[in-house]
Amino acid sequence: MKLQLLCLLSAILKSKLAGFFNPMALLQLTVPFIIFTLSAQVSAQTPFTRDVTGDLLQQVMPQATGFSEKSGEPPVFTAYGVLPDSGETGIIGYVFQTSDMPPLEVGFSAPIEVLVALDTQATITAIKILDYNESFRSSRGDFMSARGFQEQFRRKPLTDEFRVGRDIDGVSRATITSWATTRGIYNAARRVAQVYLPDSGIAAGQDSSANLRAHLEPLTWDELKAQGMVKELAVALPDSTVLNLSFAFLGNNETLGELLVGAEDYSRAERDASNRFDAGALVLTGIGGNASDPFRQERLSLQQNGVDYEMPRRRFVYAGSAMDGKIARQAQYAGAMVLPAAIDLSQPFTIFYDPVNGQTPSSLEFQVTGLMLDVALGNEILAPGAERENAASSSDVNWTRVLALLVIFALVMATFITKNARLRWLTLSVTLVYLGFFSGGFLSVSHITNTINLGPSMILSDIPLLMIVVFTLVTTLIWGRVFCSTLCPFGAVQDFLSKLVPKRFQKTVPMAIHNKAIYIKYAILALIVVMAFVQGGVSIFQYFEPFGTLFFYSTSIVLWSILILILLASAVVKRFYCRYACPLGAALGVLSLISLSRIKRVQQCTACTVCEHACPTGAIERHKVDFKECVRCDICESKLIQKAGVCRHTVDSLIARGVKLIPLKTI
Repeated sequence: MKLQLLCLLSAILKSKLAGFFNPMALLQLTVPFIIFTLSAQVSAQTPFTRDVTGDLLQQVMPQATGFSEKSGEPPVFTAYGVLPDSGETGIIGYVFQTSDMPPLEVGFSAPIEVLVALDTQATITAIKILDYNESFRSSRGDFMSARGFQEQFRRKPLTDEFRVGRDIDGVSRATITSWATTRGIYNAARRVAQVYLPDSGIAAGQDSSANLRAHLEPLTWDELKAQGMVKELAVALPDSTVLNLSFAFLGNNETLGELLVGAEDYSRAERDASNRFDAGALVLTGIGGNASDPFRQERLSLQQNGVDYEMPRRRFVYAGSAMDGKIARQAQYAGAMVLPAAIDLSQPFTIFYDPVNGQTPSSLEFQVTGLMLDVALGNEILAPGAERENAASSSDVNWTRVLALLVIFALVMATFITKNARLRWLTLSVTLVYLGFFSGGFLSVSHITNTINLGPSMILSDIPLLMIVVFTLVTTLIWGRVFCSTLCPFGAVQDFLSKLVPKRFQKTVPMAIHNKAIYIKYAILALIVVMAFVQGGVSIFQYFEPFGTLFFYSTSIVLWSILILILLASAVVKRFYCRYACPLGAALGVLSLISLSRIKRVQQCTACTVCEHACPTGAIERHKVDFKECVRCDICESKLIQKAGVCRHTVDSLIARGVKLIPLKTI
């Protein structure tokens, strides 16, 4: 170093004597300067290596008396030493390289190679950064050897968070590298603990992560919406453009983040959040629509138990361009709100967005439930199909939804029993508004496919959903498709269409065509179920269930086109979708074949077509009722009660007039 410095001083002195504008003098100045700079940089670095020597092993596990060769899966150096309990020699830990535990965490420009030692108590004894190739290392030297960073990992239990900005202090001006190094150490150490320390409790955490992935990986974005894990808010602006916002709970869970937005985008969002705040769960916010006024995070706010929480810019972090994870192509870009620590995640809170000053803010109620609540509370996530004891504790139940469903069930049964037309329209209105647009808690064929893929735990862990499933199954087994009559919000949409569209525009499908077309929906059901068995990760149900598009405000042009076509067809043909395309209706139709109670028919029905013309699903042909197609809408039964057709005459009077009646075997 002294020699280079003397050369540099000599060149400067000569340039002074010869003049700065002398080319040779400038050359004599420049060359020594370059040599000095390069040599200084080299001398500022320590020798980097990927070869693990005995000395390096001893540095990270100093209490060891010997080490095995690297072996096993994942590969480790087994450390031997004196066991404190017995005084005998035995295994005291494991040493491993993070590069042997893919996928590698990438820092500013490349992975960081770290040697890690883990004792039998799942505690990291020490680490040693072996090699890294960051683009700015040449100007800063071995900056990861800065005093204090690597020392933080000594005697650090794996039960800690391992989050830069929380329990780890990063290297100044090297946040990305610090984050990647910490994450790489943590992930590799957990993997080693899961295999070599099965009784440490770390394996249970790993299993919960794997089980969470098994639950959610098969689900599409639309299925997450159908189950209430994703909530959407459409903000209408004064110029008729719309800002679509999607919200999903992320917490600080790496698995959730990777599934919903992709590993890289989640890592960036969590890193930014950790740098700004000591605590705070993340709520994913997808931004889309055709709004003329761009999204502004400061217009978001929260409210819980009457307390308002603002959402300043610092509490909102960027979460990518919505190109990865389940949000891909569902939004234009994504961010994440960092929830205030005062927010109680076990209770609902309201999200507001104020589009224009002075205009009433748009809002929605957000509730962390089911799997997401387990993540928030740190509960163990069981494998799909496994049942948790007391899975639905009273703290997990949304009692508002339970009460609302009980009221709706009461209205449905009162309508069915009384056959009152006005009460039916009231029930349809409540169903459409609450189950359709407000809670989105209706049934879908996706509940069938998800039960096939994930087991019954998805339904059993959600009490309101379980209530709807049980009510639907019980009523279908006893009376038939009562659900389709007054509990399906899209059935209500079609009934309102038939009520509003003038009769002259409505058409009747010829019976010959109708009798063949009704089997289309059974073919669709078979296709969806077969796909669930054969290709569980691919979902196609959204193309056959337009109510998801309508009630969850899909951003897909294709899905909206399908919805519009079905609505137009339903405006012309009563309950067109129920007749020919609904896969859930097909499933309930199959179940209704064993229903206990059938619609009453009388002998006069053999000479009457009043009910046949009034049936919205074309399920009646004279006295014959195709029960799998019947939606128990009460129309034909009401006409029988009111004696609106031939039934107003007695059998004897009709025979006396020469009307030919066919005896019924069952009346």
